[in-house]
Amino acid sequence: MSAPDQRLWQLLTDSSSDPFENLSETAELFQNRLGIHPSSSELELIRRTAELIGTRAARLSACGVAAISRKKGYDTCHVGADGSVFNKYPHFKARGALALREILDWPEKGDPSAEDPIEILAAEDGSGVGAALIAALTLERVQAGNMHGILHPENFK
Repeated sequence: MSAPDQRLWQLLTDSSSDPFENLSETAELFQNRLGIHPSSSELELIRRTAELIGTRAARLSACGVAAISRKKGYDTCHVGADGSVFNKYPHFKARGALALREILDWPEKGDPSAEDPIEILAAEDGSGVGAALIAALTLERVQAGNMHGILHPENFK
């Protein structure tokens, strides 16, 4: 594994979601894809490492959401997240929600099915929606006379 493998996230995802106590699917995965025959203690380390990486990623993304929410003064909102990590990595959504709860110091929910005040939800076509949002906000700024950061302000006169 000295060379970068663009499918590393898939190995982490599959290792995190191995349903068997003996981690037989993870062992098979490493044998078939990498030609590595890990021991049982190595398999445990692989799974725990994959879980820690997933938890850290979810918590880091929640930090950004919490920081923006606090800075903007949002008490409630929905945040769109796009990408395969958010949509496919095991327990990513739940770990992110737990991190938001801890960071923003929300009280415990009485009803586990109740919505959190700020929720991160899957956004389909997030890139297209994001580009449209940026264009709309930029146009609003330009119309208000704020040309800061505009490459060719003469095109907006």
